Amino acid sequence: MMKFVTCGQMKILEKRADASGLSYYQMMENAGTSAFEIICSKYESSIGDTKVLLFCGKGNNGGDGFVVARKLLEAGSDVSLVLVDGKPASKDAITNFQLIEDKLPIIDMTVTESPFMDIPGRQDILIDAIYGTGFHGKLRPNALKAAAFINQFKKKSLICSLDIPSGLSGDATNFSQIDANAVEADITITFHNKKPIHLQPFARPYCGETAIVDIGIDEESLW
Repeated sequence: MMKFVTCGQMKILEKRADASGLSYYQMMENAGTSAFEIICSKYESSIGDTKVLLFCGKGNNGGDGFVVARKLLEAGSDVSLVLVDGKPASKDAITNFQLIEDKLPIIDMTVTESPFMDIPGRQDILIDAIYGTGFHGKLRPNALKAAAFINQFKKKSLICSLDIPSGLSGDATNFSQIDANAVEADITITFHNKKPIHLQPFARPYCGETAIVDIGIDEESLW
């Protein structure tokens, strides 16, 4: 396996894996399940005693987050969900959202003027599943507010980003290509392989520790 894959290469691998029988839905399930396991391993106390705040975008990164939310609920965690850009738009993300939407408190930032007013102060774990490999440029207003809220908990709570901290472009090789207000994670759980951003020294304050998890893609057979 290569040391990293670009975001474009990752899309090709996912498409070829889907054509070979590993569905996008199964990849999402694998990604969320593996991320949940990493989060459990990084949290020092029992995961069932935690308060978790999970931020999801409306794309597939958010879908990965919904899987993590389901696994946390099954483990007994007290989970609240923030929809940063409204309800999910991609098919598999919608399916995974429907599995949890009646099981936890949901804050939709697109319909709430003060989305964080009702969130209790204590949060043990914050999970960033807003944007993944498709992001580039600058954070839009809601995501910027979400990132600022998450970053308030730096050094107080465990902050986890799924695939790439929101605000970073996966293929960025220069600091000017990212949003300096991006999420500052303690651990970034990236799927299948590192992306170029994970190798950049300027990204370390945002990525924290980077953990790679297997989502079922056999890269060698797909190139």
